[in-house]
Amino acid sequence: MPRAPPLPALLTGLAHRATSPPAATQLHAQLLLRGLPLPARAAVTLIASSSSPRYARAVFHSVPAASANVYLWTATISSYAKHASPALAAEAFALFRLMLRSGPPPNAFTLTSLLKSLSTLRAVHEVRQAHAFLLKSALGSSVHVGAALLDSYGSLGQVHDARTVFDEIPTRNVVVGNSMVSCYVRGGQLEAAREVFDGMAERDAISWNTLMSGYLRHGDANAARALFDEMPRRNVNSWNMMIAACSGAGLWADSVGAFNQMRRMGFQPDAATMAVLMSACAQLGFMSVAKQVHGLLRKGCVEMNCHVRNSLVDMVAKCGCISEACSLFAETRPKDVVSYNVMVCALAQHGRGKDALKHFNEMIEEGLQPDAVTFLGVLSACAHAGLVGNGEHYFESMGTTYAIQKSADHYACMVDLYGRAGLIEEAHRFVKIMPVKPHAGVWGALLNACRKHCNIHVGHIAARELIRIEPLNPGNYILHANTLARSQRWDAVEDVRRLMRGNINDKNTGFSWVEVDTVVHEFLAGDSSHPSFDQIYNILEHLYLQLA
Repeated sequence: MPRAPPLPALLTGLAHRATSPPAATQLHAQLLLRGLPLPARAAVTLIASSSSPRYARAVFHSVPAASANVYLWTATISSYAKHASPALAAEAFALFRLMLRSGPPPNAFTLTSLLKSLSTLRAVHEVRQAHAFLLKSALGSSVHVGAALLDSYGSLGQVHDARTVFDEIPTRNVVVGNSMVSCYVRGGQLEAAREVFDGMAERDAISWNTLMSGYLRHGDANAARALFDEMPRRNVNSWNMMIAACSGAGLWADSVGAFNQMRRMGFQPDAATMAVLMSACAQLGFMSVAKQVHGLLRKGCVEMNCHVRNSLVDMVAKCGCISEACSLFAETRPKDVVSYNVMVCALAQHGRGKDALKHFNEMIEEGLQPDAVTFLGVLSACAHAGLVGNGEHYFESMGTTYAIQKSADHYACMVDLYGRAGLIEEAHRFVKIMPVKPHAGVWGALLNACRKHCNIHVGHIAARELIRIEPLNPGNYILHANTLARSQRWDAVEDVRRLMRGNINDKNTGFSWVEVDTVVHEFLAGDSSHPSFDQIYNILEHLYLQLA
């Protein structure tokens, strides 16, 4: 190969200083203008900083000495690993095979980048080929390569192979241990994950958080809470998972309490924290707490992007302040489909069906494409406003105009639409001709309509199907009993209650909260310890007599 001409003094200086992306880019431009080759050092910098594998490959081929430079090969393979694309991962593996045939011997960083790509490719065979190469070379003993190989097997669901690699690594550090714990967590083997976790000589926040996420993913909030209490050092992710654990268990007040404790400990919430917190506040329905959350957001604890604003509107609406939710919605810029979905559903839940439909029409005028969630709000709005004809039109337009597949939830909305309008027989016929299998929501909507309009015959059919689907849900028995009670069928009411007691042995005590003048009152089923118990129940009895 002919020797490249010497660089001018300016370019020589740039070549020595081309260790940052801007300097390397400037050098590359100057060399292209002069038709000169790019030095390997600058090429590595350019490839490492580029987000485009195509550009990285072009730079790689522009270097005359690329075939002998392991850093260039490694940087180029690594550029493919940055993208979760099977096609690019396949190119990375092809480049690695070319390197084995005509390039320098790979180093540990080459294999680490390759294995990351192969995880994206979902290629077990190729990972095993890389594993075989490691066994033949001296790279198999590298802790970092071992961790990457272990992680690749784990992400592909090859837990047994991952454990074999783990057992063969002579010196395991925290990275290796974390990879093995993560592998078991992904595979749902929490006991094995805990065994590895307990055997780790060193643990970091990732170790604790990974195991805690496994418990949460499999619904064991108690184990997650116990692990959280053991943690010597927590970070924001740890607190986020704890807040999520409380929310996942339906302990909304505890979720807010964990957030307050997090702030007292000096941790600043991030977007994930606020998302879970707003969801918990929405479930609680406490406007005083919602105002505190809104105040934190206004202070800039997280970026007030469209996603955060949508969650804020949803929270405020579910806390009962629909006017404030409308104001926040008006301030949201730009609005996306989720923004309109939140507002349409909120207005429907507050009985403002016509306003909800107005926002739906505005959404269409803005050129936004509605989705399945949009129509849940639209159909609910029609039901609350008594707009049967409109509801039928929108239901039909889902398939004909918007090509949206109807789910059982949409059919449940239509049953509710007919039921609220007193069209019980029409609702029952609609259920019988549904092309999808009715779920509990469909039968529940029909039974609730029968309760309201005293239709015992259809109500009995709906209750039978509802209890068959959800035999352990006490609300189904109570709704059935209330339907019978409206017609003064007291013997039948007692039969339903007896059936409930026989089917549901392990009953959790029901409880609820009521916020009065920023004070939260908790009520337990059967509890008479509240200081205003007598006064409260006198008022309830008076209201019941008025409604009966």
